Amino acid sequence: MIFPKPGCRRDSRRGFSLLEILLALAILGGSLALLSQIAETGTAAAREARDLSVARMICQTKLAELLLNNAAGIAPLSVSASQVASFDSQSTTPFLYSVDVQQAPLDGLIAIQVNVEAANSNGGPSLATYSLVRWIVDPALELEQLEADEEALRAEAEASQ
Repeated sequence: MIFPKPGCRRDSRRGFSLLEILLALAILGGSLALLSQIAETGTAAAREARDLSVARMICQTKLAELLLNNAAGIAPLSVSASQVASFDSQSTTPFLYSVDVQQAPLDGLIAIQVNVEAANSNGGPSLATYSLVRWIVDPALELEQLEADEEALRAEAEASQ
């Protein structure tokens, strides 16, 4: 005759009940849904950071172009929203830039504001926007000052003769 070991029962369970399996699956499903949401949020934040970075580079480039043109004697002009190519060749996000030239709060200065927007191709709100403002001496004022200086030099030359 075989005697059972002490502390062991013959009718002990050998598996999980249906309720325990359903509870484990519910916990697993909830965890996967939460992880999926976290991954989606991370992907959206990375996409927004990439678009903001590209918008910043475009904005800096356009402002540098305007400042170089100004140094060459070409006065900056306002530009309405125009499409510009992205630096990222793999990006499918359309970028729009605009330039606003207006009188600065101080006399003799103009404010150049360059705005770049990562447009939403679905027509929703923009994905990212970036803006830079630079104050420069009004090119028209410089010309007026040069003309006044030339006129003063001519008057001095005529008076000395």
